[in-house]
Amino acid sequence: LTDLPGELLELILCCNVLGAADIGRVSCTCRRLREACQPRGKVWRERFRLRWPSLLKYYSHTDGVSWLEEYKARHNAGLEAQRIVASFSKRFFSEHVPCDGFSDIETLGCPSHFFEDELMCILNMEGR
Repeated sequence: LTDLPGELLELILCCNVLGAADIGRVSCTCRRLREACQPRGKVWRERFRLRWPSLLKYYSHTDGVSWLEEYKARHNAGLEAQRIVASFSKRFFSEHVPCDGFSDIETLGCPSHFFEDELMCILNMEGR
């Protein structure tokens, strides 16, 4: 892999068969592959686009975005949203919803569109 031209290597790493964990593992193997998988590069942008295509509208092409950090933030926001939604039935089974019932959502440390996107994913899951 390390002997391939950069453009070809990038195309292989952007393949939709590879997941984020695969890209992380590849980037740990050597300097050449780590540079091909740089956080602000095309590979992590493509990972983000493949996983959450509706979120790209929040970014400009001229932004110096760390796609790796955005991927991590969105992934963590999704895990937190799933945890919060799973706790709803226990907390709000009664007719009375406490005033501070949604405070955990309000204090999330992520962009609100990440949380909204995960809620839409949960609502659109098969069997829900």
